[in-house]
Amino acid sequence: MQDHHLHLPAGAHVADRRGLTAVGAATIGLGIGFVGAVIDVETGRGLRTTFAICFVLGSALAALLAHREDLKATIVMPPLIYCVLALIGAAIGHYGAPGGFLKQNALELVSSLIQGAPVLYAATGLALVIALVRFRTARQP
Repeated sequence: MQDHHLHLPAGAHVADRRGLTAVGAATIGLGIGFVGAVIDVETGRGLRTTFAICFVLGSALAALLAHREDLKATIVMPPLIYCVLALIGAAIGHYGAPGGFLKQNALELVSSLIQGAPVLYAATGLALVIALVRFRTARQP
């Protein structure tokens, strides 16, 4: 008989009984933010309120549910996830737009970073506060 269990490489697991790994936290942040980005892009121009709420919520949930040893990762994830989602939003929103694909996406990313700075700061700040509170209140072994 062959073993039909799927074996993931080390570090690829997203969760266990203790909560989310760093990979799982990033997946939560990307997933929830992506839902908000798609809703905003499909209902208007650019990333707006729905994305902002989903992005901040995803960042907060990642910090709330991550393993204690992965809390530092949840603090640096929001800016990286924001850039990925801004590029995805630009690609979805500018399908068939005139100009080069790279140029359009670069301009959209810069625009999103400038206009979305308050959302990015809020998500990163909230993740930082949650991580600090969790780190300080966790039982020491």
